[in-house]
Amino acid sequence: MKDVVTVNHPSVYFAEYEQMDCSAEFVRPNTVTVVLFLLCFALCFISLTSAADERTILYPMPESAHDQRPLYPVRLLGLAISKLEKPYRLKQSRALMTQTRALRMMGQENAPDIVWSMTTQERENAYIPIRIPIYKGLIGWRLFLIHAGQQSTFDEIDSLSGLQKLTAGQGHDWPDSYILNNSHIDVMSSSKYERLFEMLNKERFNFFPRSVIEIWDELSARPHYNLAVEKGILLRYPAAIYYFVHKNNAQLATDIQRGLQLAIEDGSFEQMFLKHNEWLIEKACLNERHIIDLPNPLLPPLTPVHNEALWYHIGE
Repeated sequence: MKDVVTVNHPSVYFAEYEQMDCSAEFVRPNTVTVVLFLLCFALCFISLTSAADERTILYPMPESAHDQRPLYPVRLLGLAISKLEKPYRLKQSRALMTQTRALRMMGQENAPDIVWSMTTQERENAYIPIRIPIYKGLIGWRLFLIHAGQQSTFDEIDSLSGLQKLTAGQGHDWPDSYILNNSHIDVMSSSKYERLFEMLNKERFNFFPRSVIEIWDELSARPHYNLAVEKGILLRYPAAIYYFVHKNNAQLATDIQRGLQLAIEDGSFEQMFLKHNEWLIEKACLNERHIIDLPNPLLPPLTPVHNEALWYHIGE
């Protein structure tokens, strides 16, 4: 008797048979085997169909190896799309670009489909804003990174006039630069995010205002610089970071808006916000700081400032 072999074909099941022996008895597959095969085939078909229908959302890559800022926005975006019954998938874009360039390139091939940024009227005119402030306004609550030996420079400052005697550092395309200049605070800027920390370390300017949800990670990621968090001042202005999408991508904007709203309603937005940001807020000791409020002339009139549920308040 010749060797018995088993042949498996993608579309036809062949049972054991005697190779090249036409007189051999055909062995019928049992019912369980057939059911299992059909189930596997169906799952493979569904998987291939889902992969074909899947929509990839590209988001910007970090601006440097030390840049931890995208972690929360990306996870919140993932939470929003998890609320939808649509096959969205998040993927980091491959090209390194500044925030302004990411916005300008948005919608082009291999460029980000979505960018999170501080809102301005100019940006809301150029793109579709999703008007839910993802940091609940804390992007406008600023502590100062300073050179570790310069705390005494700030110890007696408790008003805007004191800051107007110093120089701040900011990114050249950040709305914050305009906000500070509008209140007559001198600003030294750089087009490179990482370069700002180098400049502060060399005392090229006096302070680098960073939001309470950015500053601690930025400091810990750069132990090679002699920097510290200033101990007594909170600079505050109304501001919001939104997700923005291209004007030709209205459906994506609608879906992300809906996903975020569902997350707000079921409490998962607040849970994620606190998971990533509560310890940073507590570490800032906001109640013990002199608060210096600035106006934000760039804040668009459609900003939902009267929706208290969307904003953080001291004492929450």
